[in-house]
Amino acid sequence: MRTSCMRKLNLLQAVPFVVVLTGCGAGASTYVHAPNDTTLGRVVVYRNGVAYFERTADVKDDHLDLQVPADKVDDFLKSLTVVDAQTGKPAPITYPTKPPSSTTGLIDMRIGLAKGSAHKLKLSYVTESPSWKPSYRVTIGGSGKVNLEAWAIVDNTSGEDWNDVRLGVGSSSALSFRFDLRSIRLVERETLQQNDLFAYAPPTGGSTYGNEAIQKKLVAEVDDRSLTAAEDEEKAPVAVSQTAAVARHAQPMSSGAHGRGGGAGQGWSSQGVGNASPPPVQARPALDNLQRMAHSLRSTQDQIVVEGFAAPTDGDKDASSLARANKMREQLVRNGVDPNNVVAVGRGEQAGHDGGVRVIEAPKQPDARTGAKTKGGDTDGHADATATEHPADPIGTSHFESGNVTSVARGTSAMVSILQTDTDGEVVYLYDPESTRGNAQFPFKSVRLKNPSDSALETGPVTVFGEGRFIGEGMAEPIPPRSTAFVPFALDRQIVVDRKDADEDQIARIITVQRGVFSTEVQHTNKTTFTLSNRLGERAVVYVRHTVAPGYKLTKVPTGSGDEKLGAANLFRVVLEPHAKTEVTIEEATPVFRTIDVRTPAGIEQVRLYLTHAVIEGPLKQRVDDLLKLNKDMADIDQKIQTTREQMGEYRERMDELHNQIFTLKAVKLAGPLMNNLQNKLSEISDRLSKATIDVVSFQEQLMVARIHFQDGVADLTLEKKDDKKLAEK
Repeated sequence: MRTSCMRKLNLLQAVPFVVVLTGCGAGASTYVHAPNDTTLGRVVVYRNGVAYFERTADVKDDHLDLQVPADKVDDFLKSLTVVDAQTGKPAPITYPTKPPSSTTGLIDMRIGLAKGSAHKLKLSYVTESPSWKPSYRVTIGGSGKVNLEAWAIVDNTSGEDWNDVRLGVGSSSALSFRFDLRSIRLVERETLQQNDLFAYAPPTGGSTYGNEAIQKKLVAEVDDRSLTAAEDEEKAPVAVSQTAAVARHAQPMSSGAHGRGGGAGQGWSSQGVGNASPPPVQARPALDNLQRMAHSLRSTQDQIVVEGFAAPTDGDKDASSLARANKMREQLVRNGVDPNNVVAVGRGEQAGHDGGVRVIEAPKQPDARTGAKTKGGDTDGHADATATEHPADPIGTSHFESGNVTSVARGTSAMVSILQTDTDGEVVYLYDPESTRGNAQFPFKSVRLKNPSDSALETGPVTVFGEGRFIGEGMAEPIPPRSTAFVPFALDRQIVVDRKDADEDQIARIITVQRGVFSTEVQHTNKTTFTLSNRLGERAVVYVRHTVAPGYKLTKVPTGSGDEKLGAANLFRVVLEPHAKTEVTIEEATPVFRTIDVRTPAGIEQVRLYLTHAVIEGPLKQRVDDLLKLNKDMADIDQKIQTTREQMGEYRERMDELHNQIFTLKAVKLAGPLMNNLQNKLSEISDRLSKATIDVVSFQEQLMVARIHFQDGVADLTLEKKDDKKLAEK
């Protein structure tokens, strides 16, 4: 016979409480199944795989025994709180460390209580539970209102009935995990002993050059000393013997930096130089290395990027690094490299670089918007984007609880209403060409509605009704409290969108000019034009989704479009009248540092456009205007040459026809007057051909003179450092 009384609570499966009472009476012990001695009062099911339970228990003795399934003990120990309802003090809990019985799989736990009085306990805990699922209904109304219903589907897999409980659902950014608290944890300690080892193998080394080495080829790294030496050797006349010249062309690259070649010398490293004897005294090693590098780059199809770096002692880091890059670019161009294929970029001050430049070959990459090939690498002066980064959708916090008590039998599911109200909403169109399941030609018919609650609405299916019938369904992303969301539910193809992409560069500021090469700050602009056509007989509102590229800022948006955003994308509101067509333009720009060579057609056109709109005065403007006039004159002369040559071809064809006609008429006796007429025409056309030939020669002479003047003007086109600040201010 038992000499003490105790109550035993048996927690079965996930959360069941089945109470087994052991009482004292009539000299014999009996077990009474009395589940009503504990009351399940509240259940809150969460989206992260757990549920929160609250219970009350009346205990008359000094302890309360619990039985918990072994696989639920860890969750139970993490979250269990037992509080005396009268004193508010927590009660200690003990449990055996031995494994549970193989037959029941239960762990016995004992809650110790003060002696001599009855206790009313409040127990709360969190344990594993199926996640609840949201489901929504939207009924389209009038006057900018919709009716929103939200339901929660809850599954009771606990093994007990939830009778007359306050049932709630919720979600938050709280994390949930498993952690072993029941098992005994022994710490493994290190055993120390003396080791007589005195030799250790070195770790395996490796070659590094950042991620660029995967896509870009390093051609050479050149320090400031070698750059200056190449310029000095180019200016100084050198007389060397044939033997010395042969030796000079065979000398190796030096090791002032590391590239695709190797060797030792004065700060060069490059590709394709074999091991040979050192150059003689008369050799020009820096200039020879540069010439060999330029020769190897003439045939490349890749973009050649010259990156300049600032030294710690430089004042203006950006301008100094760009000047070094321009100096190397000019050397490559003078040695036969196509100027259209060489870009100079200033990198400012970078770790690991004390001035100098780096030459790389960057493959042309397809543009993400148009698919066209573009110049590769960091030619824009900003880092390559490896991936589009978008902030995660907001999760928010939600908590809905039924106002009335609810009963859910074990092994069944319940659908509980958590929200039913009217809210602001309307039917609009959402043009989304960017999402995985978006459409680049047709906008989606959507419900734009506001979450009227103070809790987030979780992701779930949305069924849309209107005019007393079903009109579509969609999927709602998480909607934060009091915020607006779009739910696409149909694709009716009544709105058609055509899209065109373009980009352009405009000079924003001239930094320096050296021998016709402008170091500039360029405004690179991406322009996207949408043409929206409304095939409906009623007005339609379209929201255009557009994500701004990393590093860019919006410079032009549709009038009256607002500032709404959907994730990382902007939403632009466009109103379409019935059977109307509207054009929408979005522009985004970023400043980049580039060099512009007026010897190239694209370069001189950019300079012309800049001088047309910018306010610049002084000698530089006059010299550039003169060059622009010379360039226009050369283009006009070249056009005259082409036109005259086309006329000469026509004259020759006509003369051949007349020769054939005259030869045919020689056999006709009565063709004398006609033959005389044809011979006169032949003589007249021959005179025209002779005059055209003389004109072509004259035009070519004029073109040659204009080119000489143009090259002289380019060589003299220089912006001194002292004028840099004044020009920047203008």
